[in-house]
Amino acid sequence: MFIFFVTVGSIICFAGRTLFKPVLFLTGILLATSFIMFLFYSTFLSTNTKPWVGWVVLTCSVLAGVCLGFLFMKLAHIGAFCLAGFGGYTLGLLMFNAFMFKTDSNTAFWCFTLGTAILMGTLALCFFDHILIHSTSLLGSFMFIYGIGLVAGHYTNPFTIITMIQHDQIDGVDPIFYAYLAGNLVMYGLGCALQYKQKSNNPDHDPYKEIRDRRYKR
Repeated sequence: MFIFFVTVGSIICFAGRTLFKPVLFLTGILLATSFIMFLFYSTFLSTNTKPWVGWVVLTCSVLAGVCLGFLFMKLAHIGAFCLAGFGGYTLGLLMFNAFMFKTDSNTAFWCFTLGTAILMGTLALCFFDHILIHSTSLLGSFMFIYGIGLVAGHYTNPFTIITMIQHDQIDGVDPIFYAYLAGNLVMYGLGCALQYKQKSNNPDHDPYKEIRDRRYKR
């Protein structure tokens, strides 16, 4: 998982605009896998589930993600909305984990994170190129740092922090998390800078034009 998150995160963060189509495909895999795994483990699976069951669920999730990834490449305007929304969702995760966890509410968690996702997806309809750069830099940097956190430890899980606080398993965010957050912001800034430089060096590459032309041909 460390290798996957660091590799894919780097690609999305630093080449999200340049490799628009492949990133749409990866977004489909990430969305489907994350959703199915979260759904299964929040309902009838648990951390005590036999390993082979987890691997079967993961394999099926990835296969579903491959199908969704191809769909995103075919319907690029929908894929772009979901990609921008995914970037917004990671922004919501980081902000909630860093500051808003004190609300101690799962409802607040989902309202805030999904709200930022919808906001970024909607903004992509008006400011596509800029939102594409920022959302992919956010998503990629989050994945990269999260991958490091899996190995190095002390990375407070944004999906379970409220439950753990409610069950008195932790008092709050591990202070080291804020060092991860600082690294996240630095990598996000580097991703934006590099992607804007790629945009200025290759002005003929216009992902939005590709989407518009495809919709027009229909």
